[in-house]
Amino acid sequence: LHAELEHVDSVPSHKLLPLVRQLCARLSTDNDAFHAAVRRVVARMAADYPHHTLSHLFALCNADRTAPRTDRRSTLRSEGAQLEQRRSDAATAILHSVAGVSADLKQIVGAVDELCSAYIELAVATVPEKYRSSKLEGQLIKFDARLRISRLRSALPPALPVLTAEPRADAPRDYTSVPFVTSLADGYSLAGGINLPKILRVLGSDGRRYKQLVKGKDDLRQDAVIQQLFSVINRFLAPRDAGSQSGAAAGLRMRTYQVVPLTKRCGVLQWVDNTLPFGNWFRGNETKYRPTAPSMSQLRATVHAVHAEKAATAAQKREVFDRVCSSAPPIFRFFFYQHFHDPRSWFERRETYIRSAAVASVAGWALGIGDRHLQNILVDQTSAEIVHIDLGIAFDLGKLLPIPELVPFRLTREMVDGMGLLGLDGSFRHACQATLHAMRDNSRVVITILNVLKVDPLYLWSLIPLRIGKIHRNASMLSGDFEDAARASEDDTELMLLGEDASAAAEEENKEAGRSITHVGQRLSTGISVEGQISELIQQATDPTLLSRMFEGWSAWY
Repeated sequence: LHAELEHVDSVPSHKLLPLVRQLCARLSTDNDAFHAAVRRVVARMAADYPHHTLSHLFALCNADRTAPRTDRRSTLRSEGAQLEQRRSDAATAILHSVAGVSADLKQIVGAVDELCSAYIELAVATVPEKYRSSKLEGQLIKFDARLRISRLRSALPPALPVLTAEPRADAPRDYTSVPFVTSLADGYSLAGGINLPKILRVLGSDGRRYKQLVKGKDDLRQDAVIQQLFSVINRFLAPRDAGSQSGAAAGLRMRTYQVVPLTKRCGVLQWVDNTLPFGNWFRGNETKYRPTAPSMSQLRATVHAVHAEKAATAAQKREVFDRVCSSAPPIFRFFFYQHFHDPRSWFERRETYIRSAAVASVAGWALGIGDRHLQNILVDQTSAEIVHIDLGIAFDLGKLLPIPELVPFRLTREMVDGMGLLGLDGSFRHACQATLHAMRDNSRVVITILNVLKVDPLYLWSLIPLRIGKIHRNASMLSGDFEDAARASEDDTELMLLGEDASAAAEEENKEAGRSITHVGQRLSTGISVEGQISELIQQATDPTLLSRMFEGWSAWY
């Protein structure tokens, strides 16, 4: 290790940018050679590429700014609290040193600090009661004049970046590709949901209009790590030179979006334009394409009736599931007829849909991503790519829900209907195999990125055993939104945690993080052939007996 540390200072900053989150998680004021080298590297990255690095440093400095009243774990766990404090102190020292390098960097550090503080304040700001109705969703709510973002809007600093943009890593301190904020809307709208996330609109210096989702009472660090992994998987799948890929392996990628954690409990996400949830498309089109079939709510009520009976057998659930499926034939193929009118674009977009579904399925299975109900999968209306959102149920947590998730990914009959006559025997299977090959070949990189979870364990790791019991009693599970149901019980769970032994809770965090990383590594091992593994996963994902036992909010018949 010491031999390698001698060379780390010669590595160009831009080559380390993909690991900025992992490096920042390892910051500390400790004086040993390793931590000193990490501080030097991060400080150099922050000075050379501030718009790629500063948000991570400010997230460490502001980590506990929005912690709930019941979150006293840091005071309970002295060792963990000291580690967090050393990390925060190191980040603060780096920010001060970077601001002292030049007047330009001082201006940039100050602008990003001001912007992060404004977003944090907006994330936790109370929404006026009169706007909380779902009927007013999307209506503009003017900023309270007392909010920092309102004052920021009236006097925008010149170096205020668009946080959810992803600038290129050009030459050090070259900001030509960085879009800066030229104007902010005079208010926000609500996106709906229990925690009422806020939609903010920003105009960038590149002429683009950016929509951003500002979320409070949500830990976005897990989403950020998973999106980072999706981006890395795209690099695995990208051809190394022109013409090096053909057939099903060509054009494989997963649609990603920017996630910027601001504290442990809030952050901002890039709004994915031109998309709509699968559920919204079906609600708007099922009467057109199957006018005599039962509606979405009627189908769900039929399934709920049998699931509500504790004595219902697996055979009875399967019988109802088959009856529901036969009464509502699949219609998703009409999405492509609606949006892509000439044969060439129809065919190309359908292939894009198939490939993105394949990459998302394999990557989601490897990372244990669950809660893939109809509102958590979006489809792009211009490219037909699918986009996965709300990644809070990951690392097989879905198997611990009151009604466990039994399938590896969503591959229901509507998903297959959009793939054409060949269905799963067309390019989907081959694209899945190509994706798994690439992930296996680069499994060490995947594990390296996930190891950040051991250094900075996720906010909810140690709450998992207690939280599951609480979710069992939570009536909001009936809404079909597993993530919000879990979070609704979180504060009460933390009160239970106050009586725990501090060291036992800290040990539980490390155990859960280690378990998750080990499980991902096992799935990417070579114990079974790629072809055999994909065939097994497809069989499980399409098994009607397993689908019939899924929670009705998952809508397995769609």
